[in-house]
Amino acid sequence: MVSGGAIIYGGSVLQSNQATSVTAPFRSSSSTTGFGIELQDHPIMGSLDAPIDMYYWSDYQCPFCRRFERNAFPKLVENFVHSGTVRVIFIEFPYLSAASMTAAVMDRCVWRTVRDDTPRAYWRWHSTLFDEQGSNKSGWASTEDLLDITSDVDGVDASAVESCTNTHRAEIEASINSEMDRATQFGIRGTPAFILYNRTEDVAGKLVGAQPYDRFDEAITQVQNP
Repeated sequence: MVSGGAIIYGGSVLQSNQATSVTAPFRSSSSTTGFGIELQDHPIMGSLDAPIDMYYWSDYQCPFCRRFERNAFPKLVENFVHSGTVRVIFIEFPYLSAASMTAAVMDRCVWRTVRDDTPRAYWRWHSTLFDEQGSNKSGWASTEDLLDITSDVDGVDASAVESCTNTHRAEIEASINSEMDRATQFGIRGTPAFILYNRTEDVAGKLVGAQPYDRFDEAITQVQNP
């Protein structure tokens, strides 16, 4: 799939209590990238014209995803997304438990309800879920509890999200499962996982785990200047 080359990095265990406070405009697209990622239903942070895609697979029950968002992610947004170099595509990979899929379905529904008029509300919801994250299989990500969290997020209509999950859950689950199968073809087995793809040069690099900022900086530089 990667015709220009690949750069692969390993995992890490970074820890911090610093909250994510940096954001950027959110966009939507119905196109499919040269790497084969369908953008339909996926929030895109940054400019649609940014030359480098960062595909970000996550699970709302994944503590390493939370660490990434509190550590490296704010600086990545500040240095690469705001500059128009990178756009971040958020993709769910709910592999930890059934509750992970419940949160992933709700993620899709939140995006569907806000993308046309208030797309930044998605980021508030996304960040709030990681702020409220409990331990895996503790019950914090039940439909009822997730809707309670959603009702407190400014700009997100919890009733509309509930209606979406009730009506479209089977369809959304099927789509997510299909995308997870495709992600495994890229070597994605857990979260957080990232592929950085230079759309012009057709060069990609993969990172896995809650990597420190410097590893992302290095990977972006390498795919930007192959």
